[in-house]
Amino acid sequence: MIEHSQMLSVADAIERVTDGFSLIGSEQVSLSDALGRVLAEDLKSRRDQPPVAVSSMDGYAVKAQDLANETVSLMQVGVSKAGDGFNGPVKIGECVRIFTGAPIPEGADAVVIQEVTSQDGDRVTIHESAIKGANIRSAGIDFHFGKILLRAGKILTGRDIGLLASMNITWLQVRRRPRISFVATGDEIVMPGDPLAKDQIVSSNSFAVGALVRVLGGIPIDLGIAQDTEESLRSIIVGASGTDALVTIGG
Repeated sequence: MIEHSQMLSVADAIERVTDGFSLIGSEQVSLSDALGRVLAEDLKSRRDQPPVAVSSMDGYAVKAQDLANETVSLMQVGVSKAGDGFNGPVKIGECVRIFTGAPIPEGADAVVIQEVTSQDGDRVTIHESAIKGANIRSAGIDFHFGKILLRAGKILTGRDIGLLASMNITWLQVRRRPRISFVATGDEIVMPGDPLAKDQIVSSNSFAVGALVRVLGGIPIDLGIAQDTEESLRSIIVGASGTDALVTIGG
């Protein structure tokens, strides 16, 4: 009677292969070089986003209490632009022209959109009421200083790079790129473009492995082709010294 050994599950097989592995060391890279890299540390925001309350629409910054009536005429006392806010306070009966992304002036607690207003010189007529907080993005509504936004082990995407920039992070610790060496084996294997005997084939797997290593964020080290002798194999895999893993392709 023939006994059949139990097949390993994929999870068990992966566990056996990776059981002796340890984490690769880390290195510091600039934000512009971090795409596709693996974070080696949790990253906290270094600022509030937005840093101050800002308008989410073009219009006028007002005091909501001024708009109790449906149609109100207010005095425009200034302009608030993104990067160039209005420095004075907004008092009862006043408003400030404001643009998207501009800081909310002191004393204002709502923004009315420009489409419901009309202007005659310094007088602005507002044809709709507004509640406190209308069309305002409060300080820190996206994230606050000290908040962990990306965790160690994250493979950084283009979206993550943009987030890191808004967090005011320019340098970060990532895992070093693994150096993966590989060798094809077999007397029948020749390099693409080399003369082919009738019983030989072109080496293709080593190119596929190298491309896969590169796509996954590693550094491929092609050791070439070993012949079907122990001496040839031992001689060629010496080149794997100093790499993080050796992949053999073939027998």
